[in-house]
Amino acid sequence: MSKAKSAVEVQSYKSLSDFGYNVAKRADAIRADGAWALDNISGFPEDISSESRVELNEGFRQRASELSKYAETVFGIVDGNYIPLSQLTGDAPKDQFKLNVAVAFSYSQQQIGAMKSEEPAKYRVIYDLRDRVNKYCSNRLADLKSAAKKVLKERDPDSQTRAATLSFGEFVEKTLDTLKTRCKTAEIRGNDPTANSKALDAAIIAFKVKLEVTK
Repeated sequence: MSKAKSAVEVQSYKSLSDFGYNVAKRADAIRADGAWALDNISGFPEDISSESRVELNEGFRQRASELSKYAETVFGIVDGNYIPLSQLTGDAPKDQFKLNVAVAFSYSQQQIGAMKSEEPAKYRVIYDLRDRVNKYCSNRLADLKSAAKKVLKERDPDSQTRAATLSFGEFVEKTLDTLKTRCKTAEIRGNDPTANSKALDAAIIAFKVKLEVTK
C-alpha cells in the first residue's frame, strides 16, 4: 500500500509572531488565487463552463490523491466482498483490487451504472471514494469562489448593491442560469440521479411560457 501525505499537515512555528506571519502569507496566497480565477476563468465565480469545472476538478483530485484520507487502498476479494488487506489476518487472498483516486475516476458513468448491478461490492468501494473526493473538490471550489467574491468586492464595492437591485426578470434569468450550471455540475460528478439537464431545460421552457401567458 503506497504512502500518502497526511490530510492535515502538522506545522511548527517558532512563536506567535511567526505563526501570524504564516497565516497572513497563506491568506494573501488565497486572495491571489481568487484574483487569478477572476482574470483567467470566464464567468467566474457565478457562471463557470463545464470545461473549466472539469479542469479545476482534475487539479483538486490530484491534490486529494496526496492526502491520507484518500490514500490508495488494497482490497482483498473474499467471497465476492472487498475487504481492505489491513483488516484481514493470515495470508492475503490471491484476488486483490487496488483502489486510488485515479482508478476511481477512470470509470465512465456508464461503467459505474453497470457495475452497480453487476458488481455491487466493487461499486460500493469505488462509489465511496468518488463521493468523498467529489465533496472535497466541491469544498475547494467553494473556497476559491469565496476568495474571488472578496476580491470582486474590493475591486467594485458597489457590485453587491447593484446585484441586490436586480429586476424580477433579471433575477429569474440569473436563478435559472444557476440551476442549469448546478445541474450540469451534478451530471459531471455522476453521484446525483436527480440531475437531468434535458428535463430541466424542458421545465424551464414550460416555466417561461407560463410566465409570459400570465403577464
